[in-house]
Amino acid sequence: MSKPKKRYPELKGLWNPGEMAYFEYHCYMGHDSADAELWYRTHQPVLVVKMTNPGVGRTYNDRADSGAPRMYRIRFLDGLVSEAFEDELFTDTKYWRRLFNPPSEEEIMKARCRYHR
Repeated sequence: MSKPKKRYPELKGLWNPGEMAYFEYHCYMGHDSADAELWYRTHQPVLVVKMTNPGVGRTYNDRADSGAPRMYRIRFLDGLVSEAFEDELFTDTKYWRRLFNPPSEEEIMKARCRYHR
């Protein structure tokens, strides 16, 4: 008997260019991270520009199991363009988790002075 497939209502199987998604950063949350600017923008809406890597596997579970998720180019409302893994793009803000909240504006400003000159 095979185990039931897990469903993820917060994720889409495929994002199309021009769709709006809700970004939640899931990597290293540190001011010294190369992706700090993404962490600072977590929990913001983004425009999906295009898929940049289809990943390995037919379903999200397949891609997660293989460690090769889809990647998308995204654009934030402030104009920053970057890449996001498919598990960082949500269908609704109700799925965001506090664990992944951004730091305060004050903390970001201090860190930008210290790490991102």
